[in-house]
Amino acid sequence: MTVARALLVLFLLVTVGIATVGLQAESAKAANRIQRLHYKKIVLEQTLWAQEMELARLRGPDEIRRRATELGLNVVPPQKDPGVKDAAAKASD
Repeated sequence: MTVARALLVLFLLVTVGIATVGLQAESAKAANRIQRLHYKKIVLEQTLWAQEMELARLRGPDEIRRRATELGLNVVPPQKDPGVKDAAAKASD
């Protein structure tokens, strides 16, 4: 083997080694980014769930009644219309 061939083989081995290290570094960066994005997704899901729970609480009848009273609205409970028979009365007829 001549010196030129030996240098060529050495150059190729060094190039392959550097490429391997570079690919491993990029793979580690990608894995790190995936892990950070996964954590961010979990945090956002927890925030969404908390906001959905708050929305459900605000849509509850007691909260609506409290807020209507707080705003000075006159809340009248539902009443039966005397002209309309209920379903039980219709079924017995």
